[in-house]
Amino acid sequence: MKKIFIPFAILFATMTFAQTQIESTTTNVEQTTAKKIILPEGTLVKASLKNEIRGGKMQVGNQIEFTLNQPLVIADQVVVPQGAKILGSVTEARSSGVLGRKGKLAFDIEYLYLDNGQVVKLTGQSAKNLKGSGVIVGVAAAINPLGLLIPGKGAKFEAGTVFDAYVAKDTELR
Repeated sequence: MKKIFIPFAILFATMTFAQTQIESTTTNVEQTTAKKIILPEGTLVKASLKNEIRGGKMQVGNQIEFTLNQPLVIADQVVVPQGAKILGSVTEARSSGVLGRKGKLAFDIEYLYLDNGQVVKLTGQSAKNLKGSGVIVGVAAAINPLGLLIPGKGAKFEAGTVFDAYVAKDTELR
């Protein structure tokens, strides 16, 4: 009887240990999978302009700094805190000129920088194309020829102005 009991005890102990290891590994995989956070494509990102920008002082390609105006929340968890750095670049800039020529300023909002160094690609653009002062110029020219030197209105955005951008593609956050 002892001869039969010992092999069965060893076999049973080995099977129990193997099952415990498999369950433990499965649990670890499930926990790792559950922790993945995906920032979905199209997620609204509110970008607040850090400094005033003017069409007459900017050049195409200049970088523009923004900060995240509202935290990004997924499943009641803040995944990107308010104040995160956002960068954009100028795509068109022109100062106002004489004869009421209007100023122009356009830019793209391109990247959201996370605290851990990860970069999220954004899409979003804004433009300010101000209309000239044609009526004022016409009246001024009739009254005084020097009135032709009246400048047009410049394109500018004040610091703190909030713009909408969107996450360009599904992004797994690390």
